[in-house]
Amino acid sequence: MCVFERKRHFLLAGLGLTCMLFFFTACGANGSTTAGSNGPAATATVPIKHCGTVHTLRQLVVPTEQKGAKGIEDCFWQAYQQCTPATLVYAQGAIDTATIYTFALKSQNGKCMITDMLQHVVLPRSPTPGVNGTCAGLTQQTDGLHFRACNNEGDVLVPGGA
Repeated sequence: MCVFERKRHFLLAGLGLTCMLFFFTACGANGSTTAGSNGPAATATVPIKHCGTVHTLRQLVVPTEQKGAKGIEDCFWQAYQQCTPATLVYAQGAIDTATIYTFALKSQNGKCMITDMLQHVVLPRSPTPGVNGTCAGLTQQTDGLHFRACNNEGDVLVPGGA
């Protein structure tokens, strides 16, 4: 296989993976959270802010939204600071594998809770069923969002981009 054909093969495989990641992460759940007060008749619907999806492909940050990875992370960080319902999807992939994190925020007993649903994909198979868990905390630093002590994965860095 000549160098041109090899580069074309890797480019096509990378584009295929990016499309696959977009397909799996763009089909996220839309919904709302119900926050109750003193009974079933006293509920209010609080919309969930879907901050967006950040992809990394071999250390290259590829945001799917126009606002870029930094804007997506800022959206989630602000929601965390105010403890308002929000989601952020982070997908990291290689040529034929991907790991997809879906982070969500919710207020529970006066505390801001970060939930994490983790999925693994190995092409051409379907994604594994999601593993749900929580993260112990979140900080925003110059290199991105640092989720602390998530599931069995430990710390997760969602790298910042331009």
